[in-house]
Amino acid sequence: MVQELITTTTGKISEYLTHIDAKGYGSKRMLSIILGVFDDYSLLIDCGSSLDIQKVLRYIKKQHISLSSFKYLITSHHHFDHNGGMWKLYAELKKHNPDVKILTNQITKELLNDYEHHLSRGRRTYGNLIGEMRPIQEEAFKIIDPSSKFDLDPNKMDTIDIFSINDSEVKLAILKTPGHTPDHQMPLFIKDGKIDFIFFGEGVGTLYHTSKLVTMPSSMPIYYNHNKYMETLEDLKKLNFSKAGFGHFGIVNGNNNVHNIILEHEIFMRKFKDAIIKYYNEKPETKFIVNKIAPMLTSRTDLTIDTNSIFSNVTLGIVYGMMISLGYRKIPPEELIYVKKYYS
Repeated sequence: MVQELITTTTGKISEYLTHIDAKGYGSKRMLSIILGVFDDYSLLIDCGSSLDIQKVLRYIKKQHISLSSFKYLITSHHHFDHNGGMWKLYAELKKHNPDVKILTNQITKELLNDYEHHLSRGRRTYGNLIGEMRPIQEEAFKIIDPSSKFDLDPNKMDTIDIFSINDSEVKLAILKTPGHTPDHQMPLFIKDGKIDFIFFGEGVGTLYHTSKLVTMPSSMPIYYNHNKYMETLEDLKKLNFSKAGFGHFGIVNGNNNVHNIILEHEIFMRKFKDAIIKYYNEKPETKFIVNKIAPMLTSRTDLTIDTNSIFSNVTLGIVYGMMISLGYRKIPPEELIYVKKYYS
């Protein structure tokens, strides 16, 4: 059977991984979550906002997966739409397994617990679709230092844990991939000496097309750092991946296809940056630049942008985030401390 180029449906993508369309923002093809089920344990990569948790739990129960089997809840980054509901999911799973841990880095932990500014920005873009965030207790976390070792030989990569599936060994590693945010990390699984799957999160842009390997930027304010982001892409080009998941949205299948979409995104991000510089020099008004940039994006999705208010707000966000990274807009003083702290 010929493998599809891009998987956008909910269902198994390997013998141990399942892609879940969490229907973020109340729509299909908006938010991907990855479920891992092994012989003895289960795990989840990202969980969505607090509004998505019950949907995720219903799916898990429908698949007859024991809630007590969950060992890790792994984050890609702190943003509310990807992990804003972590407090809620952890509280539920802890009832069934007191040892379940949120597997993340120190920066994500801090930002998950200091969320007021982040939610305030999110509310301006997404309104009531952001859900709520609450503090998460210290005992919930297992803090790791994501690896900066992008080794072509997967067997030499730093391993966090090892699982078994049908008498085969599956290694879990997590890479440090800043740029979209300073805390961004990418979980990956190594099986039979190959990187079987990596979750890009928002570290390689967003994928809103079902048949073409074309991407959109994920340069959301305030933490987007273009130089760090491009360095991450350069690191990822060193590796080979059988499959790659996007937080927004779906799975790209095949080594060549994953490699090509990284290259495609790298080229597009250069064009995107150059276009913003050009239009800013013509007229340094945000609305003018957004209107000029919008046509660059419409051809890169087969979703109906014109009738989707979220996309118009996202366009504003990714333009503004790049403008901040270029120094064209200032970060509020109350949040500048975090930028200096996390990107130092």
